[in-house]
Amino acid sequence: MNLDNIFITGSSGLVGSPLVTKLLKKSNLIIGLDPVINLENEEKYKHISISLKSVDDFTSILKKYDITKIIHTGGISGPMLANEKPNLIIKNNIFFTMNLIEAARISKKINRFIFCSSISAYGELSESNTTEDYRFAPENLYGATKASCDLLLKKYYENYDMDIISLRLSTIYGHRRSTSCFINDIINSGIKNKEITLPFKSDFCWPYVYVDDVVSCIEKCLFHQKEHFYDYNVSGPDFPSYHTIVNEVSQHIGNLQVNFLNHNSVSERKLFSLKKIKNDIQWEPKYSIERGIKDYIDNIA
Repeated sequence: MNLDNIFITGSSGLVGSPLVTKLLKKSNLIIGLDPVINLENEEKYKHISISLKSVDDFTSILKKYDITKIIHTGGISGPMLANEKPNLIIKNNIFFTMNLIEAARISKKINRFIFCSSISAYGELSESNTTEDYRFAPENLYGATKASCDLLLKKYYENYDMDIISLRLSTIYGHRRSTSCFINDIINSGIKNKEITLPFKSDFCWPYVYVDDVVSCIEKCLFHQKEHFYDYNVSGPDFPSYHTIVNEVSQHIGNLQVNFLNHNSVSERKLFSLKKIKNDIQWEPKYSIERGIKDYIDNIA
């Protein structure tokens, strides 16, 4: 069996790093692109930390290493980053993605392109069980860049016969996450024995997905052999309240000092439908909030 040469952007990040580890045995060669070096070069892995700024730069890499599959996890990750530098968000998310997909089109050898989109492209999700047809209405610049890339890549999928899958990911949590999310904040405050006040009521719910589920989903999509659509929602199997989350963390970390407000100052997001990815890709999440939090804390113990 001929194995693929895979190009992974954001290869040292929350999702990219475990993907590299998991796919080493299922590929001929992995080329990782990230300014941070997390895994030294070895026989089947080559790390690139220099900035690729043009279509020609990407085209050269794809040709040099005979790349056949691309997983695009890189970019500014989350609405909490680079808010004072909007041009940096646009440059790293939109321009970077467009240079990469155009290089992939020119290559004509890419047989699968996985794009990590985001629930932030939808904006506020006030309805439960919504499908991938739910309108984009991003509430911040990060979400707008994800929505823009998602829509542009769909045209490459439709107009240039490119095999692309866009995964609209819920908020990802896990022990390697370096940017802020409320689960991480709760756990870190407990470890440091510090008090934390969350900006919502205790019954406020949020659609989370554990990093291992995201990695398994990307892997499943990468090697999926049957017909598929362009876009898929990805989330965890449950829709936990923060009261539940705090209770689960308290099972592993004692003396949590967590306070809640008497109102919600964060926009609502319901849990969207996973029916499409279950039917088409035969993937579904395995990590309940209980299992995910336990695994998270076990990995940082």
